[in-house]
Amino acid sequence: MEPAWANDRPIAAEAAPTKSSRRAICKFALPTLLAVLALPLAAQPATIETLHLDAPAFAPEQVEVAIHLPPGYDASGANAYPVLYLNDGQDAEAVELADALAQLHASHSIQPVIVVAIHMLPDRMGTYGLSDRGAGHAIVAQTKYGPVGARAHDYSEWVAHTLVPYIDANYRSNPTPAARAILGWSLGALNAFNLGWQYPEVFGRVGMFSPSLWISADRGDVESIQHTRLAQAMVDSSEARHGLRFFFAVGADEDSDDRDGDGINDPVDDAHDLIDGYTGPDGRHLRGLVDLGYRGAPIAGTRDVSSDTTRADIAYLSLPDGEHNQAAWARMLPHFLQWAYAPRAPALDATGRVDSWQDVPSAHVAPRNVDVWLPPGYDDDPARRYPVLYMHDGQNLFDPALSYTGVDWGVDEAMTRLITDGAVREAIVVGIWNTPRRFQEYMPRKPVSGDTLPSGVDGVPPLPTADIVSDAYLRFLVDELKPWIDATYLTRPERDDTLVMGSSMGGLISLYAAAEYPDVFGGVGALSTHWPVGEGIVVDWLGEHLPDPATHRLYFDHGTTTLDAGYAPYQQRMDQRLRDAGYVEGDNWSSRVFEGAAHNEAAWRARIDVPLRFLLGD
Repeated sequence: MEPAWANDRPIAAEAAPTKSSRRAICKFALPTLLAVLALPLAAQPATIETLHLDAPAFAPEQVEVAIHLPPGYDASGANAYPVLYLNDGQDAEAVELADALAQLHASHSIQPVIVVAIHMLPDRMGTYGLSDRGAGHAIVAQTKYGPVGARAHDYSEWVAHTLVPYIDANYRSNPTPAARAILGWSLGALNAFNLGWQYPEVFGRVGMFSPSLWISADRGDVESIQHTRLAQAMVDSSEARHGLRFFFAVGADEDSDDRDGDGINDPVDDAHDLIDGYTGPDGRHLRGLVDLGYRGAPIAGTRDVSSDTTRADIAYLSLPDGEHNQAAWARMLPHFLQWAYAPRAPALDATGRVDSWQDVPSAHVAPRNVDVWLPPGYDDDPARRYPVLYMHDGQNLFDPALSYTGVDWGVDEAMTRLITDGAVREAIVVGIWNTPRRFQEYMPRKPVSGDTLPSGVDGVPPLPTADIVSDAYLRFLVDELKPWIDATYLTRPERDDTLVMGSSMGGLISLYAAAEYPDVFGGVGALSTHWPVGEGIVVDWLGEHLPDPATHRLYFDHGTTTLDAGYAPYQQRMDQRLRDAGYVEGDNWSSRVFEGAAHNEAAWRARIDVPLRFLLGD
């Protein structure tokens, strides 16, 4: 039976349709962190606290900030909440913020979230706009209404470096970029984009309702406007901000203006061009977000946030009959909140049943998506229990649309085929998504000394070691995720039935997990293990910290081309350490070489059956 807190039913006429394939069976929340989701929130009132904060750089008066705390918020508890920062906070009542939050919290359609509504000062046009953080100044645009953005740099600096630290110090916030969003409408949306683009280490999500993307440096003629729109120029001249995600919402009736005469009104055109890029009649191209590598199919007409593009970096909502006003933004708001904070992620294009969980929180590391693949017939016998294989780089496992290279590992197809053939035990596979801090989370901490670490990749400079958080990542895996999986699904929680697998850096963290928690993980799959990082320091450390060969099974492999071409000497050293420790090849240890195989998802997909048979075969 589906739990109440996992409900994702629509909350308004335009809300995203429920996907029947996205059925969850969670009965318990992540200990302490998701427990609040199981509470009867409808019976708990929300709280609004009002602050008046100094901002001398741009405001002689204080800035009023309203803090909307979710039902059941406990200032002394262990829960860490995501935070939404809202420009034009004085419009909160007009856009029905409190009502939307109350309804979504009560129906458990979103995770509990703190909302920080920043009331705008009288000089709205001067405060909202774009800035050049590196140069330390505002980007001022002259418009027929007057200058826009004269104090945008000072405001953006205050939000990122004064307000956000204040909230983190005084409220139970999750202090990671992935748990922070900035939302605005009209000029406030333009500034929300600026805050996300200029401060990606602060904000991981940007929401833009009816964004004022028409603002340009040159208003001389149509082509001058088109080619000098400031937000698009900012994207065109930049590199991608990895980890940053975008939500666009534009009303179909925002404006009747059509400056380029293409039959599409300017607000829609401007949003499309920022996403997909713009090519003028002269052939000059301004890059958009998609050109920088953000996932999102090119727009043809409209892209609806209710589709599976919510799994991508960019979501787009076209609001029928929507105008440029607060009534339209009130209709957009529930869509954005569910996109940003729904407990469940949209369905995967995968073989079999996958339960997908969005932004699973942690007290140790940034939130991330988790996909849980369940074997055929999982629901047939509630008394049956299954081993669990935990896999890193979860976005590469099941759905090619989400994989880095457009090729997934095909774990869902392989498991289905091997189970049907009787080649492996029926098992649950948990895919844990990586984050922009992949190296810091996957690099084993204990072998490391010094300030930098050779990357082991030609052309990639040494990597700083100060921010390595693999110990914290393993605490998330062992103390938070695994107990929740065991409480939620029909698992065999013992060591012999708990396995971990990954490739490249994912192979290193899998081995580190078994070495650090030998009573938790009984088997490891390490494909194309990236031994050269640190010039092989993990080989030597692991050789002294191998789990007991009497209780553990270890699988290694590598190819012979691309990055894998340099792995053989390190793997041979590792193999000798295994022999010295008492491992018996072909019994509790396997080390394979795949001639001609490269270092990519296609190569791992081609041989995924081999480690699965070794770890799960009878």
